Amino acid sequence: MLSILIPVFNTDVSELVFSIRNMAKTLNLVYEIRVADDASTDFQTRSKNQFLIGLQHCTHTQFEINRGRTATSQFLAEEARYNWLLFLDADVMPVNSYFLEKILSNLQNAQVIFGGIAYAEKIPEKNQMLRWVYGKNRESRLKNERELNPYKSITAAGLAITKNLYLDLKIPLTNLYGLDIYLTYQLKKLKAVVLHLENPVMHLGLEDSESYLQKTYEGLQTLVYLQRHDLIAEDYRPLQQIALKMQKTGVANGYIKLFHRIQKQVVKNLLSTKPSLKLFDAYRLYYFLKITKEDA
Repeated sequence: MLSILIPVFNTDVSELVFSIRNMAKTLNLVYEIRVADDASTDFQTRSKNQFLIGLQHCTHTQFEINRGRTATSQFLAEEARYNWLLFLDADVMPVNSYFLEKILSNLQNAQVIFGGIAYAEKIPEKNQMLRWVYGKNRESRLKNERELNPYKSITAAGLAITKNLYLDLKIPLTNLYGLDIYLTYQLKKLKAVVLHLENPVMHLGLEDSESYLQKTYEGLQTLVYLQRHDLIAEDYRPLQQIALKMQKTGVANGYIKLFHRIQKQVVKNLLSTKPSLKLFDAYRLYYFLKITKEDA
């Protein structure tokens, strides 16, 4: 028995839902698909997702006030009928037809199951290069790579987890971007049994580079918020570890001043067709240090 939970915002989920339903039907699975639309502003997309209403094994909830992905996921988890939850982002698609079968065959072996994230081999539009390059090089990891850091390699884009454990995580219900960090930190803190599989979902919804830079900034704000409120350790992520060393050795302010001089050139590269991940790392470090200093 499985509750499949899909938070939605301005995304047509028809293909994803029918793909999952076909897999479930083949397996004679007792399941439900719960979709919650977090006050989508694209009314054409809202209309397309109305097919869910009355569809067997499916439930559709429409919010009129935007709650944020975390609060929407929490709502879905609380409403779920079954003890195993499978969270799917609205803009992903299982890579393999045995996606559900592989998860179901491993439910007795863990409290958390994660199959990985994949990105298309085809080069995307020019204005989507940063998200694609970052995804392929930093997020798309094989099972053996993820097992080296089993908690830090998890995202909620295609995550199976027991309902009781998910609700025990007590993820802050603030409308912040980037709260997967808190999710993974809590899983580690609770010593949850994690199983990594070679069973990825394809990330299809690539943001344009400017939007991704904005999301990156928002994610850094969230990281500082979590750290400031003692919701994660100050050295949990590699970025925090580097920043902490720089702050302790007194070079953080110098780095901020130096990077500020070249910021425009760095952004120009990141928005180009050949974005450098080294420059992206430097960009993220600059803003993390800057936000931390301003928040002090």
